[in-house]
Amino acid sequence: MNQHLLDPSWLARLERMQMASRKAVSGSQAGKRRARQLGSSMEFADFRAYVPGDDLRQLDWNAYARSGKLFLKKYLDETELHVNLYIDCSRSMSYGQPNKITRAVEIAAALGYLSLCHLDHVSVYAFDSRITAALTGLQGKSQAHRLLSFLSSLREGGAGDIQTAMRQPGAVRGKAGTSIVLSDFLFESGYTEGIAYLQAARQEVTLVQVLSKEELSPEYAGELRLIDSETGQAKEASLTSLLMEEYHKSLQDYQRELSAFAYGRGIAFVSVEAEQSLESIVFHVFRQAGLIR
Repeated sequence: MNQHLLDPSWLARLERMQMASRKAVSGSQAGKRRARQLGSSMEFADFRAYVPGDDLRQLDWNAYARSGKLFLKKYLDETELHVNLYIDCSRSMSYGQPNKITRAVEIAAALGYLSLCHLDHVSVYAFDSRITAALTGLQGKSQAHRLLSFLSSLREGGAGDIQTAMRQPGAVRGKAGTSIVLSDFLFESGYTEGIAYLQAARQEVTLVQVLSKEELSPEYAGELRLIDSETGQAKEASLTSLLMEEYHKSLQDYQRELSAFAYGRGIAFVSVEAEQSLESIVFHVFRQAGLIR
């Protein structure tokens, strides 16, 4: 197992957790989640009157003793969840120490690993303005090494455009599921249409914004030459206290806008700092936000 992405001492804790889904799921294979259809788990769902041909082992003899009528106990089935992890590998994600891609990949490793341990289907997509790499259809803990090897291979790409990337053929799996987008959401072309496209594909979407501490609270002053990491364009700027106040206000407005967009569409939204420890993000921030349990 790749020890650069996940601390081996956390694996047992991750295995006891699972992705939270706000919806009952429907799948075609056995898993560890409650499904819409009735099945064979230990969780009671309802009674049903007996009809000839039913399995006699499911008869509720206590109900028969009380009513003199034959009823069957029905139980909720357990099935798998389709978990799709989208990692923004555009140039702006290479910023910070550790850079944002590194932290996003580690988060994806943790979420992917715990999902595999619960027999969920896991697919991972790296994107900038297109899907640059994908690993789909993993299921079962035995696939963890493939997941971690793939994640370890991801590198910085080109300029980001989630609107275009999500519309590429193969960017969204056909089955309903949970999609988690790990990004700084600093796209020139915006993000609303790309996220809406995911929702239209029956995805329960979670947005995880990863920003560096230096982006949140820059401590620059004086005459500087600023270079856009996405386009490479340079601009001379005189960073006064007034300009830095404007920067802080613009950033806060942008984050409020992103949060309001998510809330308005029933999307979970979490913002983390790249400098936060992975342990803190997964075991505290995500649990408090209800993304995992």
